Amino acid sequence: MCGIAGIIAPICAEEARDRLAAMLAQIAYRGPDECTGAIGEGFAIGTARLSIVDLVTGTQPAISDDARTFAVFNGEIFNYRTLRASLAAKGHSFRSSSEVEVLLHLYQEYGPAMARMLNGQFAVAIWDARAGSIHLLRDPFGIRPLFWWSDGRSVSFASEIKSLLANREVSVTIDPRGLIQTLRFWTVVGEQTMFREVKQVPPGHILSWRRGKATLERYWDWPFSACVEPLRLNSDAEYCEAFRDAFAQSVKRQTMADVEVGAYISGGIDSSVIVRHLDALNGKRPLSTFSVAFDDPDYDESDAQAAVVQHYRSHHRVARVGVRDIAEDFPTAVVHAETALFRSAPVPMYRLSKEVRAAGIKVVMSGEGADEILLGYDLFREAKIRRFWARQPASRCRGQLLRRLYDYLPQYKNPRYFNLTLDFYRPTLTQTEDPHYPMAVRWSSGKALESCFSSDLRDIAATYDPVADLDAWLPAHYAQTGDVERAQAIEAITLLGNYLLSSQGDRMALANSVETRYPYLDLDFVRFAARLPHGLKLRGLRDKFILRQTYAGDIPEAVRNRKKFAYQAPEKKSFFPGGTLVEWAADILSRERIARDGLFEPGYVEQYCLTPPTREAGRQGFRNNMLFMIVLSTTILMDRFVRRRPQASSPATAAQRLRVIEHQA
Repeated sequence: MCGIAGIIAPICAEEARDRLAAMLAQIAYRGPDECTGAIGEGFAIGTARLSIVDLVTGTQPAISDDARTFAVFNGEIFNYRTLRASLAAKGHSFRSSSEVEVLLHLYQEYGPAMARMLNGQFAVAIWDARAGSIHLLRDPFGIRPLFWWSDGRSVSFASEIKSLLANREVSVTIDPRGLIQTLRFWTVVGEQTMFREVKQVPPGHILSWRRGKATLERYWDWPFSACVEPLRLNSDAEYCEAFRDAFAQSVKRQTMADVEVGAYISGGIDSSVIVRHLDALNGKRPLSTFSVAFDDPDYDESDAQAAVVQHYRSHHRVARVGVRDIAEDFPTAVVHAETALFRSAPVPMYRLSKEVRAAGIKVVMSGEGADEILLGYDLFREAKIRRFWARQPASRCRGQLLRRLYDYLPQYKNPRYFNLTLDFYRPTLTQTEDPHYPMAVRWSSGKALESCFSSDLRDIAATYDPVADLDAWLPAHYAQTGDVERAQAIEAITLLGNYLLSSQGDRMALANSVETRYPYLDLDFVRFAARLPHGLKLRGLRDKFILRQTYAGDIPEAVRNRKKFAYQAPEKKSFFPGGTLVEWAADILSRERIARDGLFEPGYVEQYCLTPPTREAGRQGFRNNMLFMIVLSTTILMDRFVRRRPQASSPATAAQRLRVIEHQA
């Protein structure tokens, strides 16, 4: 695990070295163990390494025998030993036992198409000096980030945008399209970032750049159940047995490390099942586990977490988060996320990874991905209810089914608020021909927030269709599927990759030099899950049915049968201790600053962001919270990235830290 960076440009080797050193200095926290690079006339490519596998000989870059091909990567390749054996059978010889050398030889044998052979979480960069091309490969789900910038004459890439900004030729501005997408989808999509000048390599894609021309190729598509060979077994019991075996293999693959592997405990079934398998693999050695606890009981899951800890007798540590902690660390979280945030949930994850690192642990497993592949989100069940309700839209009973999903929310308990909540559903209820029907309610709420924009941005929003941009990235067979699978695909290519695994995942963990792994997103397991009958994942309105059935009697019953409790953190109210907005937020949200930025309407911000939160229920309360978080985080991006470029260590200090791998070109 590490941070990677590089530049291909018509510059001398000395300047290439200085630029690479500055780029890696910006992301040194991603890899504090070693900073190395390969430098030559017109190129520099290197890593800041967090040593996890092959601690002694895993130095990057890997360099070909003829010193014409260079490979660096961020992440883990869980099937690299199998790939190494197949390459050896073809005559390839290896100097080390590292993953990166296997990637280099795979490229020599198969070219960029090697991406299809990898099971892992990765961002790979390969500079082929002979062909004059660089290839950037990103894992199917977007677990590891990868960004690039080009002016036509040169190209640079990095694990984080702030690393690109260390190149003095790169400056950024906020892209209105990224802001509009975030209001609508809660994140950006495809190549989009929050900055007009910088693109990301989308998950499951290969970006190739050669002499000023960039091409993008999709090598992986989301596997719909309707498009794969179904798994046909005789009973639920047989499916559960197959599920247990497949997931056990996934967890075992992802324990690949020469350091201790710990686990997050959320209090839900997803992380509890991971802990169950890790505990079995650990034998008598106690597993190291970690969780977030909130002082605010509306968000705290400590009781459920404690049940798991007690059941497995893990060595447990807690990152306790008070209301004031959210506001204190929010700017730091935004700077690491490098995007607008629609909620404050990344902050506790940042504090949790700090606890992990303080315990001396470099690797933890987490349960992200289970909801997407096993149909755990309320959104999927909501889609079924809305379709059922739409057949008789005048029915006074069918809409009541929503209470079965959200009975833990106050607006669904109070009859008055519940009737107001149903009004949010009615305008889109009968638009059943909409190919994005499952998302209609959420997206309409996001579109309504565009009234917060300045007049210039409202003009742009009036002519820009973010849904058309999203359509370009949807899986090939999207139109042939039903509501639930469409919602599943959209969640996977938007919220999963660009928020849960990024803003709330990789960025918060690597900020404290911690690698997170996701067994539910093991490629072999995802393919297995796609073959399961739909009814085993969502049976009626029972979510993740097969997961709950498989581990009956195996994990604490209180956790196995616990209703989904979506992980959240205190939001707007965290910034108003005692009813007054914290000073730093009041400063950057002032009328003068907002007017100068030109993104939002100052009067709107004053009305909705500078006033203390109320007890608004339902979607109105959610929208106002979301508006506050997006405006505040976007303003921080303006302040820290557009106006004040991120500060790295001095060029001399950065260059001293960089060790150059000698090679003969």
